[in-house]
Amino acid sequence: MTAFKLLTIAGLAVLTPAWLPAPESQTLAVNAVRFYRPDVHQTQVKVFIQIPYTFLEPVPGSSDGRMTYHVGVKVRDSTGLELVQNAWDGHAPAAARKPGASALEILDFALVPGRYQLRVDVTDSLSGRKLASDVTLEGFRQDPDLSDLLLAPKIRQAGPEDTLPGTGEIRKGRLLITGSAELLLTPLRTKAFYLLETYNPEQDSAKLAVTVKDSTGKVVVSTPGSVAQLPKGGGMLTGALDFTGLPPGHYALTTDLTLEGRTMERTASFRMADLAETVAKDAERLAANRVTDVGYFESMGEDQLNQAEDPLSLIAKSSELTVYNKSLSLSAKRAFLTQFWSRRDPTPGTPQNEARDEFYKAITYANTNFREGGRSRLPGWKTDRGRVFARNGVPDEVLRRNQQGNAPPYEVWRYSKNKGRFYIFADRTGFGAMNLINTNDLQENGIPNWQKILGLDAVQDIGRFLGFDLIKIDPGAAF
Repeated sequence: MTAFKLLTIAGLAVLTPAWLPAPESQTLAVNAVRFYRPDVHQTQVKVFIQIPYTFLEPVPGSSDGRMTYHVGVKVRDSTGLELVQNAWDGHAPAAARKPGASALEILDFALVPGRYQLRVDVTDSLSGRKLASDVTLEGFRQDPDLSDLLLAPKIRQAGPEDTLPGTGEIRKGRLLITGSAELLLTPLRTKAFYLLETYNPEQDSAKLAVTVKDSTGKVVVSTPGSVAQLPKGGGMLTGALDFTGLPPGHYALTTDLTLEGRTMERTASFRMADLAETVAKDAERLAANRVTDVGYFESMGEDQLNQAEDPLSLIAKSSELTVYNKSLSLSAKRAFLTQFWSRRDPTPGTPQNEARDEFYKAITYANTNFREGGRSRLPGWKTDRGRVFARNGVPDEVLRRNQQGNAPPYEVWRYSKNKGRFYIFADRTGFGAMNLINTNDLQENGIPNWQKILGLDAVQDIGRFLGFDLIKIDPGAAF
């Protein structure tokens, strides 16, 4: 009879939530928590594996810019006999490769009584680099009264809408538990949740006390024992502790459960980061996240989102913006803008969207340099020069002339790309409002008899700059 029974091995790769930092070094953090199945006398094991995304390299040339890693699992008994060998591949978008982000793999399997060695290997598919971890496990040799202690960054009650666990969660009865291989608290996220499962055959009461010790063994937190009523067949004891003000360092949280005169102790470890580390990592994470399309719009409020959508009319395709309106929810607006720019990303295999960055840089420049006064007070991107700049970028050559004689001030922009487009602007009002009067860009409209506005000398001057005779092109022009 096989000494090890593998009920399920399920690998779930997820982005670690922003409020749950990953292990800071490139190590494979593995945490195994044992529960029990009294009906079949088996030890049920939940294993959490946290893989830092900074360990992985994006696959160059892939259509979705993903990262790929290979997970291998082996289980041996106390004699070294290999009982189980399993493997699978995990994937993540390249945009996820930022400080503090990680993949979480959750394994679920059962043990009969005995001692075992769990080996987990993770290999980056591109670089071939490897991370490994060994964990010693023991199947309960007799029916236990209590499970191992599980520490988690969050435990919540399942609602009617929770038909399945959410991203990174496991389910225990009516509870949904966010998994973690290494619980890391910060001065900004100070709450730790704990869970114990009892297996008392009859209805009973128990007393639960919690203590926390630092790395020297000194008790820094101690709670008075509280009485809990346990239903027949056992149940779950859960709680949360707020560690606001706890100094940075490594800690051990111990629960002491007294049941029928016997005290059972369970211990699990966690770490508290210091404030400087937390602020630096959050700033680094936010800066990296902002590079992506999702992160770029994630921090924007409603007014900012509307301002980001407004100039898209300069580059959007016909009817592409019809679904966007001011009454949409914030999440819907962010999703629309993210999808709009993801379709235009020239390098989808990288976190950065160069097209989006260049466009909004152009809008900012236009608003700063081409803004016009007067009653309308147009933002720079809505002026003729601002619109052309936003669509085409910085011109390769510019000709500027102040007012000379009857000719108003004028500018000529020339681009070597886009079939050698040129744009002629003139300040017809004398107040700095440069209007487009002529161009070879079919998307723009010029002004009839524009040559008459400038005069013969200016037209010839522009012709010499552009390298062709504008009068020959339009011999009917009247000066």
